[in-house]
Amino acid sequence: MVVLITGPTEADSLAAADQFAAALSPAHLKPIAGPTADTSVLNELLPYRERLLTLAQLKRLAGASPEALEQRALLQLQQPVAQRLGEFRDDPLQLFPEFLRERALATKVRPVGRHLVVGHSVLLRYQLAGAAFALDGIAHLATALDEAKKALPSDVEVLAAGVPLFAEAAAVQANAEVSTVGLGSLLAILVIMWLAFRSPRPLLLVVLSVLMGVASGLSVCVLLFGKVHLMTLVFGAGLVGVAEDYGIHYFASRQAQPGRDRRELLRHLTPGLFLAMLTSVAGYVMLAIAPMPGLRQVAVFSSVGLAGAFLTVLAWFPTLDRGEVKPTRFAAAWAATRSKWPALSGRALAVAVLVSSLVTALGFSRLSALDDIRALQTSPKALLDAQRTIAARIGLPSPAQFFIVRGDSEAERLEREEALAAQLDALAQRGVLTGYDAVSSWVPSPRRQEQQQGAFVRARDTVLTRLAGELEDGPLPAPSPLLTVDTVLATSLGSALAPLWMKDASVVLVHAPDRERLSELALLSSLPGVRFVDRTAELSSLMRRWRVGMSELLFAGYAVIFLALFWRFRGRAWRALLPTAVASGLAIATVGFLGEPLTLFHVLALWLLLGMGVDYGIFLLEHPADGGEAWLAVGLGAVSTLLSFGLLAVSTTPAIHAFGVTLGVGVSLVWLLSPLTQQKA
Repeated sequence: MVVLITGPTEADSLAAADQFAAALSPAHLKPIAGPTADTSVLNELLPYRERLLTLAQLKRLAGASPEALEQRALLQLQQPVAQRLGEFRDDPLQLFPEFLRERALATKVRPVGRHLVVGHSVLLRYQLAGAAFALDGIAHLATALDEAKKALPSDVEVLAAGVPLFAEAAAVQANAEVSTVGLGSLLAILVIMWLAFRSPRPLLLVVLSVLMGVASGLSVCVLLFGKVHLMTLVFGAGLVGVAEDYGIHYFASRQAQPGRDRRELLRHLTPGLFLAMLTSVAGYVMLAIAPMPGLRQVAVFSSVGLAGAFLTVLAWFPTLDRGEVKPTRFAAAWAATRSKWPALSGRALAVAVLVSSLVTALGFSRLSALDDIRALQTSPKALLDAQRTIAARIGLPSPAQFFIVRGDSEAERLEREEALAAQLDALAQRGVLTGYDAVSSWVPSPRRQEQQQGAFVRARDTVLTRLAGELEDGPLPAPSPLLTVDTVLATSLGSALAPLWMKDASVVLVHAPDRERLSELALLSSLPGVRFVDRTAELSSLMRRWRVGMSELLFAGYAVIFLALFWRFRGRAWRALLPTAVASGLAIATVGFLGEPLTLFHVLALWLLLGMGVDYGIFLLEHPADGGEAWLAVGLGAVSTLLSFGLLAVSTTPAIHAFGVTLGVGVSLVWLLSPLTQQKA
């Protein structure tokens, strides 16, 4: 993490930096030591100075007359000895110091005492004292920074940036959303269970099944993944609204058939409950093939959690449920509405499907897809602004756009880097980028080293020959040996250049590329051995491919679910599946009517809707058409599911919001449409 402190003057900034460092709590952050006076780079590269020239120097030497070289050397000779590097005879034109100065200008950061200074701002660097992502949902870092800022004068600007701050902000946001969704789900279960059964026993047992499901899901996730993703916790709160369906269905049936043996009743309910669990798990399992580890963990957690809740009902409810489940006026009134609900068939059903199809088509016509990975950015604006400001002031390279250069040998790779650098220099002059980092900036290719050494030696010999009468005789230095990448990596420059040089490829980082002109950088991939990498575009393209692929695969999912339903219900299977299909189309149409863009996460939500929505059709088909207990169970489950997943729509995280909107609308429609496809008794 970095902190940029800016006062009215450099002296003010240095003083403020010391005050800030002293006031910052060391509990969560530890400082990274600043620079010390060091001339090691000069000494380490000095033996290779004949081979190190800038392109401007090489061009100047090629066109300079002997008289011009002599005059430049005399000017250098008149400079104070302290400002010259080495003996005059070794480098009379002081070309090597000039080379180093140009390379130093590639970065805006300079050491001042034990601080790093940019302009008249001071850059402080910190590391987390603990694990980078061991976050508990509390803004420790933000609080520590705010407290340290209070020690500074009001005219001092403090900007902080770094992955830990973004991770902490995400953890705080997710923690709040988990609390909101989880508390809302739990309160919904408490209220509707009490209204329906007016007894603590059904309430406690349903909560037990949910808790066992959550515990089993978390346990398996820890065993498989080692850690639990924040997105898993958010969806875990939503799982509460699904896992309680099995217990609610059991107690609704117990209430409607008070004289029936509870074990025999559960055996009667088990095929329908198992099929409902199986279809729900199938919807979650499909998330596991999505290209995101977080969603895979959600799939594992939810699948295992639903299975755990189902097995808890089978194993423990007959033993622990020893009392009666008395009827209540609320349950009776709700169940009575089932007989008054219309059941469509024939022409009426066809007209209803046609109307819903037209509405769906109208909503689809207003849809626009959005696959840009940057649209998932939900970090606080202040953090993003600080990150951009610091990056601009320091001149940090882009982490998302860079070049990969390959070659059969070190020499070929360096030559290809140099060809790329020539093109980047031209683009920099046109404002496409501000600069770049490349190993070849410090280690020219052997061919260029020979060329530069020849120019250096010719210029030096010309100067020494013309000034021979005015100089004392002395030995010339030994010719500079070939400079290799391994040699430079072993110097104090190694830590900075090592990430750019890999075993089979090198990396060229670009500074502040113009986002609107990245296509000009992409054209450089036509150079031999060069490939432009745009991680943002690649991830966005991946999002688009998976959005399209998962949409197409959804039809296969419906086919698989239909086969499972056909195995149980034969010719009536379509009655359980049609409401979910219609609701899915209308849910996506609603996204279009709301003016929101369609993303991969809306499509993934349709998989969950398929797994959950078909449960309502299964429960209704398992019982007589006028049986109120199934309608009561469906209604109670739907309300709690709506309050669980529907609350996800309030999330400020686009992915979670997309799930919430799609499932909120979809579950509501499945609940309302399921009775319409059932046959009257």
